[in-house]
Amino acid sequence: MLIELSVRNLAIFEDVRVPFAAGLNVVTGETGAGKSILVEAIRLALGEKADPVAVRSGEAEAEVSALFDLSGREDLREAWEEAGFPWEEELVLRRVIPSAGRSRAYFNGRMAAQSALVELSPPLVEMVGQHSIPFLLSRAAALAVIDEFSGSVAQAQEARRRFRRVCALRRQAEEAAARGAGARGRIETLDFQVAELSKASLAPGEEEELAVAHAVLRNASKVQAALRDAESALSSSEHSAAASLSFAAARTREAAAVDPRLGDLFERIRSLQNEAQDLSRDLISRAGKVTVEADRRDQIEERLTEIRRLKRKYGKEVPDLIAHLAELKAERAGLDSALEEERRLREALEAEEEACVRAAVALSGRRGSEAKKMAAAVEKELSLVALGGAKFRAEISSREPAPASLAASGLDEAELLFCANPGQELRPLSQTASGGELSRVMLALRNASSRGKGGRTMVFDEIDTGIGGRVAERVGARLKELGRAAQVICVTHLPQVAAFADSHLLVCKAAGKGTVTTCVKPLAKQDRIMELARMISGAEVTGEARAHARDLIERAAGG
Repeated sequence: MLIELSVRNLAIFEDVRVPFAAGLNVVTGETGAGKSILVEAIRLALGEKADPVAVRSGEAEAEVSALFDLSGREDLREAWEEAGFPWEEELVLRRVIPSAGRSRAYFNGRMAAQSALVELSPPLVEMVGQHSIPFLLSRAAALAVIDEFSGSVAQAQEARRRFRRVCALRRQAEEAAARGAGARGRIETLDFQVAELSKASLAPGEEEELAVAHAVLRNASKVQAALRDAESALSSSEHSAAASLSFAAARTREAAAVDPRLGDLFERIRSLQNEAQDLSRDLISRAGKVTVEADRRDQIEERLTEIRRLKRKYGKEVPDLIAHLAELKAERAGLDSALEEERRLREALEAEEEACVRAAVALSGRRGSEAKKMAAAVEKELSLVALGGAKFRAEISSREPAPASLAASGLDEAELLFCANPGQELRPLSQTASGGELSRVMLALRNASSRGKGGRTMVFDEIDTGIGGRVAERVGARLKELGRAAQVICVTHLPQVAAFADSHLLVCKAAGKGTVTTCVKPLAKQDRIMELARMISGAEVTGEARAHARDLIERAAGG
């Protein structure tokens, strides 16, 4: 519900605060007093395009703010949060319009795009009048009206939530499918490389060990001959080291027999003899173990060739090839996960699409069964506002119940058809109704579906166009009735309509110091009588006009 509208430096509004109440708020005033500017201020707060020309002469900027009480409007929470705004039960929409440059919009003090206000404001306020494009003229709004009448708003919201989940899953499934396609192309390469490197069973240091072993096998004969020559030189040949040491030991022993102090030299030579004998045995043993194994050498050469081929192919050393194999296996496991995620999302999408189709089919059935009832109820309401011969129909077209047919609104599209006079063809409401008729159709439509959302604000501008007398009184009565279910703001020139006000606001001009300003003031009962009398008789208020005004107010209160 709109609690207060603040307007500063907009046209002839200098600094005005306008309080609004629940029920029917009537706005009256002389021609040119600024009633249309008040309506324009509401439009600006809701995000409509701003014209810098509207800024009060001599001022740098104009500002409009609208304060709403949203207690009981939990139905708005989801849309707010999707738009990135935290839910609050008090809302201030503010527009700042500079005399030069772009306007600025604020949503509860946060800078917001003008488009965000335009998107979020229709459920708050419906503007209906000659110069407005009412919310109900859109196909989406036509479905919303049917849902309100049929009491299926919650069902429609659930269908929208399911469709959003379907859309989210479709995006995720498409992305997963793209990753899966890439994974399948990569898997073949990975499987080959993992198999190739796994089969190679590379080990750290293996290449170096094999190179040494290969060098030994390649020179086995030379090694064996060298060891045998060494053994011969040490002990087997005629002039071997062992023979020389034996002679040296004998001679040193003779010397030590004469001079015992030389005994240590003898012992040292004896030690060398023993070491020479040990070395001789080791050389014989090692020479015996050296064999020329052609098969083993070929195996080592093949293994080295394979290792060196892999090094060239991958451009890595053996330790890096071992690490690379681990990386390839990890990547392969990740690709398995990508394929599993693709499968999981595909199955989740199919299940959610089926559930969404079922919800949409159920919603479609309810809409179809209620549309005829709504048409009858609206035509009954139209007869109460001087459109007794008018015809109204809500036409629903439904798509095939399949996932490809789903939309946020389910499977349906709707259009409101109208003809004002008997014998005329029903045509889309936007093409056939005049401004005044459109306002009365909206009034009839909302009264017919008054079990819908409480807390809504509806602004009627020029609803009294082309009517008067008893018809105007009927329109006032239906506005009053609508005010029981919604907040209604009505700009009117007719005392018969104004008489039904729960709250009466007077827009008046005041001149001073070379400028003209406008004020808006709530009227008490006596002031209301005077204002209605002025509306009846003009500038010169007569006693008869006051009596008539009092009678209108009393009759409206009694009715």
